[in-house]
Amino acid sequence: MRGFSQFCWLGFTLARRDIEQRYRGTALGFAWPFANAALLLGVFSLVFSVILRVRWGGALGNSALMIFAGLVPFLFIAEVLTRSSLCVIAVPNFVKKVRFPLALLPIVLVASALVIAAINTLILCIAALATLHSLPWQALLLPLVFVPMVLFAVGLAMFLGSLGVFFRDLAQVMPLFAQVLMYLAPVCYPRTIVPARFGRYIDLNPLTWFVETIRALLFGGDIPPLWQWIAQTVVWLCFAGLGYSFFHRTRRMFADLL
Repeated sequence: MRGFSQFCWLGFTLARRDIEQRYRGTALGFAWPFANAALLLGVFSLVFSVILRVRWGGALGNSALMIFAGLVPFLFIAEVLTRSSLCVIAVPNFVKKVRFPLALLPIVLVASALVIAAINTLILCIAALATLHSLPWQALLLPLVFVPMVLFAVGLAMFLGSLGVFFRDLAQVMPLFAQVLMYLAPVCYPRTIVPARFGRYIDLNPLTWFVETIRALLFGGDIPPLWQWIAQTVVWLCFAGLGYSFFHRTRRMFADLL
């Protein structure tokens, strides 16, 4: 029990340091994630609701909120994709010179990204409340969406963190892959406009379930049945376990490659 508490404390300390280093020396400091989310939502509102007057489901003014709701899970997963392949390479001393639980590195990266995702979600909820004047009670279930999403992210980070040591080009490929993942999920468009023959491929994208569930909880819609929540959690828990097993089996070769 003591070892687990020390592991958690070390992870918390490293995640906090990662976030502090990101905004150290800036004028706004930790206020930047809030400012970025608010500015991004403001730009979407100006472009899609005011200039282009895009309607989402027949309602003018909701398009910016709908797109931002899709961006919340995408930005979280995209950060994990683009940074995790470097999480081991960036700290060679942890691999060679000190005894350190290397599996903590991908988890710290996910925790850091989760903080930003939580801020984006908070800004989204505030904007939705200000625009719609009320939120459905189902919005209270939003934290539950992050359970399978975090497990999915941990699995990704474990696999990519290890593979990044063996394939250095992975860090250059992942940003492009993240963009492809975004366009193959209903992040910036409604799922309903996708032709039936392509819909099955959109549904295979892990992002689709997260995006559609967040929108359903905040703006009304078909909330997934309980079995889907359980299935998502179990599947991504197994995926995270496989990722950890892969990382654990390959870490003995890290020192020779760094």
